[in-house]
Amino acid sequence: MLEGAVMEFWKWIIAIFLFMTFVSFALLCIDLGNINSFKQQVNYQIERQGGLTETAVANLKEYSNKYYHGNFAVESEQLNKKVSYGDAVDYTVKGTFDIKIFPIVPDVHLNFNGTGVSQVR
Repeated sequence: MLEGAVMEFWKWIIAIFLFMTFVSFALLCIDLGNINSFKQQVNYQIERQGGLTETAVANLKEYSNKYYHGNFAVESEQLNKKVSYGDAVDYTVKGTFDIKIFPIVPDVHLNFNGTGVSQVR
C-alpha cells in the first residue's frame, strides 16, 4: 500500500517538472520570435540613416533596451560607416536569452545574420 503512495508522489513530481520544462521552452520560443521584429528595426535604421552609422547604432541600442530589455546587439564590419545609396549592409544580431522558469540554466546566446539596403541618396 505504501509503494502506491510513493509511486503516485513521484509521478506528480515528474509531471510537474515536465510541465515546467515545456512552459520554459515555450517562453524561450516566444522570445526567439522577437528577433524578426528587431531585425526589421535594424533594416529600417539602415534604410533611413544610410547604413549602421553612429546614430543608427545608438537608436538600435535604445530600442533594444526599451522594448527587449537589452537582449539584442548589432555587429557588422560596416559599423559606424555611412554607405551610398543601394549598397547592402551585412550585419549580425547577437541575442542573449534567459531561461525564465529554470534560472540555474545558463543564458542562451544566438547569432542571427541579416542584410539591409541603404535608401539615402
